[in-house]
Amino acid sequence: MASGRPARRTCGVAQRTAGLAREVLERAKRRKVSWPEPVEEDSERLNAAFASIVEFMSRTTKECEKYYSYVPASRCQENEIKHICRYHSRHAAENLLQTLEQGGRKTSKDLYIEVSPGTYSVTATSEDMVKDTHVVDVNAGQSIDLTFSI
Repeated sequence: MASGRPARRTCGVAQRTAGLAREVLERAKRRKVSWPEPVEEDSERLNAAFASIVEFMSRTTKECEKYYSYVPASRCQENEIKHICRYHSRHAAENLLQTLEQGGRKTSKDLYIEVSPGTYSVTATSEDMVKDTHVVDVNAGQSIDLTFSI
């Protein structure tokens, strides 16, 4: 009859657990807090306040996205990159990361311009506003290739 003892012990543990659970429930009922019912007027004011916050955040987000659309990726600091990835659209974050992977510079652009013979000053400006200028003297029928180091 040794097999009957574990069953009694399990039954006793279950009864003790059930009793403790009832005691906790009774204590919780005695400590019940009655919260005041919200007033309709308070609810309307709260909704209006949150609506104005949502509108403000929407405008702020648009201005922030506009700002970062003009800042070259190569000039963004680490905290700005984290900001864009966390708070802006997935598209904006992907564009930024892709630009950074490409070395922060856009690919070169080839331009073909016909000019009359003479001396010209040609300036190119990079995304991060770095300027490079070449002065060239063009003769009739001459073709000149310029490479800017920006």
